[in-house]
Amino acid sequence: MSTKDERLILLGQKIKQLRKSKKVSQLNLSIKLDITREHLSKLERGVAYPSVKILFSILDALNLDISNIFNIKP
Repeated sequence: MSTKDERLILLGQKIKQLRKSKKVSQLNLSIKLDITREHLSKLERGVAYPSVKILFSILDALNLDISNIFNIKP
């Protein structure tokens, strides 16, 4: 597995962790994002790349900041 794949998987795991911490189901989040639940599942498993637009939409829907995903200190 390449470093690129590992980072994608870590990103997906982080998205899933944050979604669950907010007690939001995949279905409810996918509806807010206007994507299928299957697509959200692929993002969370690191099978598909999230666009920047989708990534920011996820953060907005979960009322989070980008630092929650990338551990950036503002």
